[in-house]
Amino acid sequence: MNIALFFTIFTWAIGGLVILYSFSFLKNKRNKLLYFALYTLTLILATAAFNTNDLVQFLVYWGSLLILLYAVLALDSFKTASKALIIVGIGDFCLLLGVAFLIVKAKTTSMADFIPLDTGNFINAAAFMLIALGAMIKAGIFGFHEWITDASQATPATTMAFLPGSLDKLLGIYLLLRAYLNFFTVRESLSVIIMAIGAFTIILTVFMALIQHDLKKLLAFHAVSQVGYMVLGIASGTLIGIAGGLFHMLNNAIYKTALFLNAGNIEHGTGTTELSKIGNLGKSMPVTFVCTLISALAISGIPPFNGFFSKWMIYQGLIPDKAGAFGTFKIIFLIMAMFGSALTLASFIKVIYSAFLSSKPAEQAQDVQEAPYLMRFAVIILSGLCILFGVFAYPMIIKPFFVNIFSSEMTLTGLWKPDIATGLILLALAIGCLIYALSRAASRSSEVFIGGETLKDNRVSGTDFYLTVQDIGFLKFLYKKADAGKLDFYKTLISFINAASYVFYYGIDRLMNFITNAAGKSVFVISAFLKSLHTGLLDRYVAWLLLGFIVIIGVLFKCLNCM
Repeated sequence: MNIALFFTIFTWAIGGLVILYSFSFLKNKRNKLLYFALYTLTLILATAAFNTNDLVQFLVYWGSLLILLYAVLALDSFKTASKALIIVGIGDFCLLLGVAFLIVKAKTTSMADFIPLDTGNFINAAAFMLIALGAMIKAGIFGFHEWITDASQATPATTMAFLPGSLDKLLGIYLLLRAYLNFFTVRESLSVIIMAIGAFTIILTVFMALIQHDLKKLLAFHAVSQVGYMVLGIASGTLIGIAGGLFHMLNNAIYKTALFLNAGNIEHGTGTTELSKIGNLGKSMPVTFVCTLISALAISGIPPFNGFFSKWMIYQGLIPDKAGAFGTFKIIFLIMAMFGSALTLASFIKVIYSAFLSSKPAEQAQDVQEAPYLMRFAVIILSGLCILFGVFAYPMIIKPFFVNIFSSEMTLTGLWKPDIATGLILLALAIGCLIYALSRAASRSSEVFIGGETLKDNRVSGTDFYLTVQDIGFLKFLYKKADAGKLDFYKTLISFINAASYVFYYGIDRLMNFITNAAGKSVFVISAFLKSLHTGLLDRYVAWLLLGFIVIIGVLFKCLNCM
């Protein structure tokens, strides 16, 4: 089994489930047939990109997928589609330049005939960084993620699950993996840069997710954050790290698709994904509740679910095997990745409580019903895979796929063995249930005595509860504790996380949004200028073509002299 077949199988499996889900979710939507046509064509072109061995053909398929991305997003929001076209187009331009350098150096366009180029050479290093940047922008790395968060507000949950949630990650990580395995021999200094991009993507975007109150936007930030783990694993340069990054890409496509589709279930039942306007859905939507809980635990890296297995492999790949600066950087990035998992769990505790366990807010006046059968079926399958690929990852994924992809005698030192751990977890749950049952049998229940007052439901909405934590206030809390002569470590940490989340979101993220908007406007200004030059005079067109040809020849000669 080769890498292309691995990606093809899971692309069609996840894409097929999204299309099946869409039959119910998009039933009353205008242009639904066009949606299905674009979805299917996207899957076909992605399959072609995975299976071609010619770089020029790969670029054609890759560029065509950008056009389809624009078309799918434009069905709901022209503004979001334009932003995606500009941002992802920058990545495609970087990829085009990198591939041009690669073809010139390798003297072939066949991927099967490539001899990995050493990135110690400046041209080779530039080609690698350009290709890696193109791959990471496609996957949605931090700094080029604005279109993903915008799309979460402007497009249906199915679009988010299908494109930025799964397919774009598969394509971007596939290209980055090929760059590391087939195209280049990457020096440690460049790997540190790639790992740093991955680690900061994890931390910065998970901070931004913490303060979101719209479920789809929160999931969009986490979709970006999970890319960091894949990049870390592949850039670690170790066998278990690369396999972990590849496995995490698959796991992310599974649980992230499930989370977006569960958000679609909530939106279908309540008409909103704003956490402050929903609550107590655990009773009215039990299937969605259980599936969301499983997917949330999986993305947070809680055993025995699939997210923990792949993150464990990535963590093992980041443990240095020798002393030195590269090993020190690995330890730093390992700590950042583990801290990111803890913050991911914190944000999903907020989601689970707000949406499913908190009291029903006044805005949710209508009776909420569970999602239709096809919508439930898709999330049940995906949630089941979160469990199967966690407990039975080795016989189902590692052995049949990765052993054949990397080596017939591959051994993954440090691989987590979930069978014993899962057995102990189930045993602990069984003992807990037994103790609970015995305690209920030996006790009696009575009304709570509160001095003659009427007992009311004291639960609050999840967002109100979360805001009480945020209202600790970073500076106010520090001043209060400073006056008392002591600082509480845990509350100080919570306050710091709260303050950092606001700084990152309202500072860095808004700055990046301003930059991308400015870039978009500049593109339209340049386009308008070029359009004004089209006077219809043939002699001017010939002159411009000649001038452009001279510039291209000069650049090529300059590049050849540098080699």
